[in-house]
Amino acid sequence: MKNFLCFLVLFIVNLPLYVSAGVINLGSAEQYIFATASESQWSGNLLLGSEAHVFGSVAASNTLELGGGVIVDGDACAGATNNWGATVAGTTGSCTDFSQLAQDIKTASSEAESLTGRDLGNVTDSLAIAGDGKQTFLISDLILAGGETLTLTGDANDSFVFNILGMAQLGSGANILLEGGISAQNVFFNFVANPTSHSFEIGGANISGTFLSSGRSFILGDGATLNNSRFYSTESIVANVQDVRFSASQSVTVPEPTTVLLFTMSIMLIVFQRFTLSKSD
Repeated sequence: MKNFLCFLVLFIVNLPLYVSAGVINLGSAEQYIFATASESQWSGNLLLGSEAHVFGSVAASNTLELGGGVIVDGDACAGATNNWGATVAGTTGSCTDFSQLAQDIKTASSEAESLTGRDLGNVTDSLAIAGDGKQTFLISDLILAGGETLTLTGDANDSFVFNILGMAQLGSGANILLEGGISAQNVFFNFVANPTSHSFEIGGANISGTFLSSGRSFILGDGATLNNSRFYSTESIVANVQDVRFSASQSVTVPEPTTVLLFTMSIMLIVFQRFTLSKSD
């Protein structure tokens, strides 16, 4: 009996607590493909151009502009919405806690910025980086022209966090590619607030990953390929884009630790009861 109880205690104590939605905790922002939120009345705006098709939900704490022809497959939450003929499959209006959303984006950006890593200097030409567990990098300026590619190769156990300190521009034909099975959920580009560089701008580039900033706007141009991308900012987002998708399917989904604990204790209790009954017989 004592041996059995010791086994039960040790088993529960050593349960792995590895639940995580991604390498950086996005909180309530996790449910959106586009989210911009701020306590400032001048920020928290999202504009989706007329050809945008977002395969998920969007949120803007201030104004959401939906061009004619826009399709949002999920919710479209906003303080105010100007709908010029868009189709929204889910809920519209003030359908989230914008103060919490703003705080979660800010906290996620701060979490990423606090990570230390290797300084890459300016990234202005093609570059390939191989996965090696959890890695963090500093980039001064990120400027890629057409035909130049940042290639990140890794598996489901790898992650990359890039803190971009200076200018950030990707021209038409530039690429950020993920290879080897690494999830975009575990690849973060955090654009650190900068008094002279106020935005992250892309043309018709092909990019994948999670793009985050507490202090910079995102300007996404026509013709961009966004098949595995999501965007979060405490400023504003202008997206004259087409199809925008994000999939976390490569990540392993596991129950919450409390769920695992309760399930395990229930199983152990049943075994314990049967053990006691067999001893009494």
